[in-house]
Amino acid sequence: MGSANYHARIRFHDGSPSWLLRVPRVASFAVGLPSSLVEYLVLSEYATLKFLETTAVPAPRAFSYGIYGTGTDHGTGVSFILMEELRGTPWTGQGVSGGEATENEKAKVWSGLADILIELEKHPFSKAGSLCLQSSEIEVSAVASDRFLILTPAGPFITSTAYYAAFAEQYLELIVDGQLYTEYPINAYLVYRFLKDNATQLSSQEENRMTERFYLKHVDDKGDHILVDKQLNITGIIDWQMARIVPRHEAFGPSLVTADMNALCNGKFSLSPSDLVLADMLRRRGLSDLASNMTDEKVRRYFWGLALEPEWTYALPLANAILKAFGVMEGWSQWKESALKEYETDERLKGLIGRSSQMG
Repeated sequence: MGSANYHARIRFHDGSPSWLLRVPRVASFAVGLPSSLVEYLVLSEYATLKFLETTAVPAPRAFSYGIYGTGTDHGTGVSFILMEELRGTPWTGQGVSGGEATENEKAKVWSGLADILIELEKHPFSKAGSLCLQSSEIEVSAVASDRFLILTPAGPFITSTAYYAAFAEQYLELIVDGQLYTEYPINAYLVYRFLKDNATQLSSQEENRMTERFYLKHVDDKGDHILVDKQLNITGIIDWQMARIVPRHEAFGPSLVTADMNALCNGKFSLSPSDLVLADMLRRRGLSDLASNMTDEKVRRYFWGLALEPEWTYALPLANAILKAFGVMEGWSQWKESALKEYETDERLKGLIGRSSQMG
């Protein structure tokens, strides 16, 4: 059982490979998942797995799905996917001996991951969003969620600027509605307003040439989505539930799987050794253009944001890292003073300030 889904193993008497029944956990997040979102996640993951069957990416085959709300759940009372169970164990950084992986062992995993990225680069899309079934066809549709929050489906997007701005805007809406960062709403609002205004820094150079392309990315790529055998060969990539089609520099840029999580969580702005090794793996394969996406941490910082830190003391290092990533050299206090002046006509911000004054 994962944190977001229940899994039931289905075994066959004839010895055929086992299947998994995968069911989203309705109460797996801070708030309950709406049934409409559960159904969308199932449809999107099923479509993603069917697309991956047309590629060389080692992912589970999807055999069927059921949607409770449409009566196609076969009497189970839940929405689900029936899929292949892949061999291998989730990779959580261990080496062959069971201890922490050596640098050479990690490099072997990164080499396998580089091959998968190269394969995904062969399959571009014309819009950003998530894959979904539309009249039995797999198409790019709305983005169902990010890895932290339950967000309203939005999109698809034809430009990377619109795609990134939409994510920041949804955070702004949740902050104003009192659902996020309730202990420091003004500071959080300023950070996400800044991110929205600077979405153009993340836009692709292709955007202005009307040739922008987008690629499939595994959003929840913390490492345990990679299955490996005893020799650390990658046997599969699993948990595609919130995968989305993203701009090139996000699809092939620094991600969670290669991040130094201690540095990321503590607001240290730098590429990790694993980031650099993966980039080198791509260069060795003659793909310097693909490797160049690994040199900029802006996108990773953009989506990590303020995480879900409950107190400003913990969020402040993340805010400073965001500012640094986007070229702001001022410290927080000085920048905040300037930002309050810049956004003084923002009605939502004025409402938050007024509410804060009344409370205290």
